[in-house]
Amino acid sequence: MENVVLKRKCILTPPENISWASEMVLNPAIIIDPKTKRTHLLIRTTGPYPEKQCEGKPLPYPIFLAYAYSDDGENYEFDFETPALAPMLNNNLDDLWTFNGKGEKTPAYMNGCIEDPRLFWVENSLYLTVACRMFPPGPFWEYDDPQQCMPEWAKSSENPFHTQKNPTVTLLYRVNLDMLSQKNYSAAFKYITNLTSPVYGEDRDVFLFPKKMKIDGKMQYVMIHRPYCPDNYFGITQNKPSIMISAAEDFYSFAEKSSKREILYSPTEDWQAEKVGGSTPPVDIQNGEWLLNYHGKKDDKIGYGQSFMILKEQENDFPRITYLCPEKWIVGEEDFEMPNKAAIPAIFFTDSVKCGDKLIVSYGACDEKACIMELDCNKIISEVKRFPYNK
Repeated sequence: MENVVLKRKCILTPPENISWASEMVLNPAIIIDPKTKRTHLLIRTTGPYPEKQCEGKPLPYPIFLAYAYSDDGENYEFDFETPALAPMLNNNLDDLWTFNGKGEKTPAYMNGCIEDPRLFWVENSLYLTVACRMFPPGPFWEYDDPQQCMPEWAKSSENPFHTQKNPTVTLLYRVNLDMLSQKNYSAAFKYITNLTSPVYGEDRDVFLFPKKMKIDGKMQYVMIHRPYCPDNYFGITQNKPSIMISAAEDFYSFAEKSSKREILYSPTEDWQAEKVGGSTPPVDIQNGEWLLNYHGKKDDKIGYGQSFMILKEQENDFPRITYLCPEKWIVGEEDFEMPNKAAIPAIFFTDSVKCGDKLIVSYGACDEKACIMELDCNKIISEVKRFPYNK
């Protein structure tokens, strides 16, 4: 494959003196304000949190979002005074509730961690998706067990939230860029709803197309997500983590059983043996075509790679894959992209913005560093179109 990478840059390593970010910083979201041209970032961070440790349990490592910005696209200012978005970190059943965008009392799935942010526009409003767990993880880079820091009651039938296994549930927030720029975080984020349900198990790498599409005779929102067990959904026969596409008339309906869904793409290549998922929100390349970046993982030794596909809008149906590069295209090359504390090789794209002919991607390097990559968008499109998809 032709090299489409113009630049790779590490913008942040874990700051030693910030407890909630001292262990890892990774997987940023990125958006450019169309009015001011300021680049805004939300960066996943973690650090030890002994004040919320349950007796007999490992030290918890809650996951937060830190805010950063740049006015020139090169130099970044980071706010480590306080997290931009933080989990609630309650352990009692009565304290695990919040209110959604309708003012309805709903489970506080964001109680334990808020991770892997993605910022994107939908119908001229800015939204944020985040992968959340009801209870914080422990040192997951050493031992990846989401249950290890949970209170014992939460693993039992006393837990009414279907979160006994502490699965990832993806949530949707509306974002006010003006308030974010002013670091008025309480006014910058409005919780809307959960887009996935713990009833169907782990589900992440979630984002939406920026407009409604006509599907089954109705104008509907269209969502990309990656369930860990797709066959938990009715009518789906696929047991490997795969890219799923879903439609709903409103945001609140995506987590319901009645939402229309199907598998968009499942692992087919050796480098995707363990899983595939969408990486960054789709980019409009005109004429009803969308560029979609996706990732694959072979195993814990080989790790993750990135590639691309193109989707084409259909009449009264989901967009379909028309071109797909089956090869692992982008992997770690620089020293700062190599494994360190987390042993699994991972160049993990989480968000992107198109600036002229460039695609600026925010990504995490091996779960420890926050990075930016610039890609030649035109070259990507021409290369992907060498691979018609005929499934």
